[in-house]
Amino acid sequence: MVIVATSLCMVAACTTSPPTPAPDESSAGWQPVPQAVPDDDEEDEEGFIEICVTKNTRVRVGYRGCDDARPGVTWYFLPMDARVPAVGSTAKRGSVKKPQTDEILRAPAKGGKGEDVGIADVEDRVEVCVVRTTRIRVSDSRCEHHRKGYGWYYIRIDGRVPAVGKQAEGGSFRKPYAEAYRARRKGGDAARAAIDYEDPDEEEEEEEYCTTTIDGECVATNRCTQTLDGVCTDSGDNSSEPRRTCSQVFVNKHWTRHCRP
Repeated sequence: MVIVATSLCMVAACTTSPPTPAPDESSAGWQPVPQAVPDDDEEDEEGFIEICVTKNTRVRVGYRGCDDARPGVTWYFLPMDARVPAVGSTAKRGSVKKPQTDEILRAPAKGGKGEDVGIADVEDRVEVCVVRTTRIRVSDSRCEHHRKGYGWYYIRIDGRVPAVGKQAEGGSFRKPYAEAYRARRKGGDAARAAIDYEDPDEEEEEEEYCTTTIDGECVATNRCTQTLDGVCTDSGDNSSEPRRTCSQVFVNKHWTRHCRP
């Protein structure tokens, strides 16, 4: 038995190839093989287009359904190099998972290539607390304490804010990518209803007053440096504003210059 086993081992040793030796890193001809390191955040660093689609068919619909969190629809995110479908067409190459990036754009209803049709919506918002099912505005405290059935609803700063007890419209439950301000309970124009918001386009107009009089007649104001027969002929700032017709009105026992725009 010992002789047979020894013979078999000798045959196996003769017919089996020796193992390939590991490469010697000290050898001059040895080079390491570069390994690709996956970057989990690489995809999210790119821009994306968000559209609204039906949950079952991925057919694109208008944004209003997703903005108002209506049932049966969901947000869908496409990479910037993908083609955005037109409303009514099926979306592909995207995902319902929100990417971890701030560069998320929207697209017009006609669709097109993402990088060519992307629309950035960076307008500031006013946030109001509403009943999710009806969008009726309620006290902010219900959203602050995360009461079930309530949510923040964001309205563009150029929109209109409802008073408490009224329905909010034209906004979105989607948290904006810009600043959001709280609103006064009485609502109104969003820019005016927003608390601590400063409108960069609004300039306070200085009240007009008389600066020069002759024989009790106002001949120049802080807005008009020269008049002729009650008509402003020189505003003093070389502006191209249309001239205004002015007249003297006796008010509170003295003459006051009144101009019509």
